[in-house]
Amino acid sequence: MKLFHRFFLLLLAFSLLPVAGMGLWMLSSRQAVRDNARFLHGQVAELVADSAQRTVERMNRTLGVVQDLEYSHGQEKIELPALRRAAVGDAEVALLSILDAGGVEVRRLSDPDVFADEARVDRSSEPAVVEARRTGRLTVGAPAVVAGRVLVPVAHPLADGRALFMMYSLRQLVRRLRGFTQGGGNTVLFVDGAGRPIPGLGGAPPHAGWTLPAGEKPERWWDDVPSPEGAWVAAAAPVPELGWSAVSLQLRREAYAESQAAAARAGALLLALFLISGAIAYALSGRLLEPITKLLAAAQRVSRGDFSKRVPALGWGEMETLGRTFNEMADKVKHYQDLHVDRVLEEKSKVDALVSNIPEGVMLVGLDGEVAFSNATAARVLGSSAQPTKADLDRLPEVRRIVDAVLAGAARTDQVYSELRAADGTMLAVFALRALKVRRGGHEVGVLVVMREVTLERELERMKDDFFHSIVHDLRAPLAVIDGVVHFLKGEGLSGKAARYMDMSRQASERLKGLISDILDSAKLESGTLALELSRVPAEALVDAAAGFGRVQGEESGVSVSVEPGANGELSADRRLLDRVLTNLVGNALKFTPRGGSVVVGAKDRGAEIEFFVRDTGPGIPADKLEAVFERFKQLDRDAGSRSGYGLGLSICKRVVEAHGGRIWAESKEGQGSRFAFTLPRGGPGKPVSPRA
Repeated sequence: MKLFHRFFLLLLAFSLLPVAGMGLWMLSSRQAVRDNARFLHGQVAELVADSAQRTVERMNRTLGVVQDLEYSHGQEKIELPALRRAAVGDAEVALLSILDAGGVEVRRLSDPDVFADEARVDRSSEPAVVEARRTGRLTVGAPAVVAGRVLVPVAHPLADGRALFMMYSLRQLVRRLRGFTQGGGNTVLFVDGAGRPIPGLGGAPPHAGWTLPAGEKPERWWDDVPSPEGAWVAAAAPVPELGWSAVSLQLRREAYAESQAAAARAGALLLALFLISGAIAYALSGRLLEPITKLLAAAQRVSRGDFSKRVPALGWGEMETLGRTFNEMADKVKHYQDLHVDRVLEEKSKVDALVSNIPEGVMLVGLDGEVAFSNATAARVLGSSAQPTKADLDRLPEVRRIVDAVLAGAARTDQVYSELRAADGTMLAVFALRALKVRRGGHEVGVLVVMREVTLERELERMKDDFFHSIVHDLRAPLAVIDGVVHFLKGEGLSGKAARYMDMSRQASERLKGLISDILDSAKLESGTLALELSRVPAEALVDAAAGFGRVQGEESGVSVSVEPGANGELSADRRLLDRVLTNLVGNALKFTPRGGSVVVGAKDRGAEIEFFVRDTGPGIPADKLEAVFERFKQLDRDAGSRSGYGLGLSICKRVVEAHGGRIWAESKEGQGSRFAFTLPRGGPGKPVSPRA
């Protein structure tokens, strides 16, 4: 789109703002007409419903005779005066009678202008009577026109099996409806619960067979009720006691006649204003655009680095000042650009020297997988004498794997290790590799790979582990002698301080044996030499065994241990190792749970997996320590109780679970207890899994 068109549209938009405001005002006026129609019909429906409500209240006062009939016990000298008082007290009572258990009238008072003086009329099939006997409650039937009056039947069951039957005239309600009926097609009527018009109450419906549309509407308002004559608007108000609704109707074109006229006038005025605004905007655009076009062309030349042409005269006043200022600015930009290029080249040479001489390998891989930059160390690791290529990344498969992972969407990768070997298989060096996504200006530009040589660190760690495990193995023989002597002396019947000291020696020996076993098992799991002895193990048996172990310890510390129901199914696993995982988790929970607390052990069915968990009411674990608790020799330093172990139990648990192809984690909030859980596949780990993986 050309500059002229954009400028013209901008001016046109601003000039049309007042026009749009006027249009919105006119539309709101049109909506006000519609709102007034809805309000008017809603008020009419509410007033008619209120009239029906008052009729119901008069009927209820008349039905107060039921209380007298309940205490009459069928005595005529009590019931007939009570019926007369009720009939005389309300002129709208057309018939009042008492029905026996068979539905036949035994007492009767009626208006002779409406009903002949009949005796013993059988009303057992009267719908209101049938419903009242079925439900045992007051029932109002459908109105009917009798002798020119609209009557509504009412039946009320009595305690002795009889019933009170009344035909009540709606004469006052009908007169009230006539007063509400408006001219010009307006109609006020009543509908039953199904939306059908009630005969004799109000005006005629829009057409034969018409019903009020089903479905609750906001504010009980219908804006488009279909009819052969055209659409109608309708408002309804409920009469809950009768199950009816009062409805006010009017043809839609009559209700909104003023709104349509206002819309036509508004459209003509808005069209005229739009044409005038467009003409003014077009004229102003042509007048103001010429200096702006000149300035834009000069700015484009400067952006391309062309400072040879100056901005011509743009006019007078502020436009002349603008042109002169732009030329001065262009001169200064050219001067600063010359200085900036020299500084950029100098800084670039410094950065290149720094990156090229750092001991770590640094490499930038583009989004297309090609190596965009690498220092000398990275090129040497990849076996390239110059800039490495995309094919050189395959020399270390781990480099290719972490680069592909970041290109696939990962923000960064965990640290992985890669061994650089000679052609004969001799290991030359070990590198720790890490990759992360590089962004600039909010856009991805590539993958940064950092290579750090850890050959010496790995060798020192191996030597440390070998030395440590050697010492542990050497401790087993003297510990066995100490343990045997302690057991022998325990059997000699020692007492007093000697027995107490011997118990302390036995406990210290047991702790040392447990530590040695943990270290050796940890070493086997770390090296992948601990073989799994798989068998079918019931989940419930594992949970019960761990809970039984915990109850023994819990009795001494005052902590209850229970099993949460729900453990079922079998899985393929090494039962000895899983028993150790659960007992370690229960022991940890008991160690940190204060007296009076509780520990819960359980398992849940997760489809192809089973989840085991141990939940306690201890002090909880900080959020930043939830992962660290599974590392070797890591403990939460809270108190003496938390330092009673050596930080190997949870590490062993993690490696045993991973050896089974499962996952273990911790959930906790400080002050709200902890929950340790792990999942295991039902079918076992499949192919053997190395715990080191």
